[in-house]
Amino acid sequence: MNLSTIEIPRDEARARLAEYEAAIRQERSAQDEAIAMGYRAAARGLPVIRLSETVAAGGFFDSGLPRIAVVRATERECYAHRDGRTIVYNDGVSQNRGALVGAWTVRVTLAEDPPGKRWGHGSTIVPLIPPRFRPSPRRLKHCHILWEVESWTPVPPHDPALIRHIRGDLWAVLACWDLSELERAVLAM
Repeated sequence: MNLSTIEIPRDEARARLAEYEAAIRQERSAQDEAIAMGYRAAARGLPVIRLSETVAAGGFFDSGLPRIAVVRATERECYAHRDGRTIVYNDGVSQNRGALVGAWTVRVTLAEDPPGKRWGHGSTIVPLIPPRFRPSPRRLKHCHILWEVESWTPVPPHDPALIRHIRGDLWAVLACWDLSELERAVLAM
């Protein structure tokens, strides 16, 4: 899976982070805090992505559904619904709760209308997180999993990524891994 990352050298990120942290101490603005969060992730060596660009770059099936899925890391199934340029990912249960990013729903608005049908919906299996990358339960509830969908059926994926929301369309990539054949077999049960 190719992630559309925003390239920020670590040294530059550290310098810019110090600048924004100083600004936040004097005058708190939501934009300064969001920028500081992005630079903080980059200073730690974490890639930063724009989710809408990553979804668009992943492409679309003829059904109109994206080839990229994202859902909270605590879920076991991901549902996607596309209506034109808007894609809504959720756990299927919470779709009527009206939740926003960071709760149960991730909404992606694309810059232009992608190819394929203008609407569609489907579900697929959420990949598991190997113990070496799995955060504590307290931190896990703030993370999402991003992966390339082979088909919107219960087919386990190959190469997921653990991501955490920064602000708006920006996400930090915490880990990427490949699922083994054994892990994929257990998920398919």
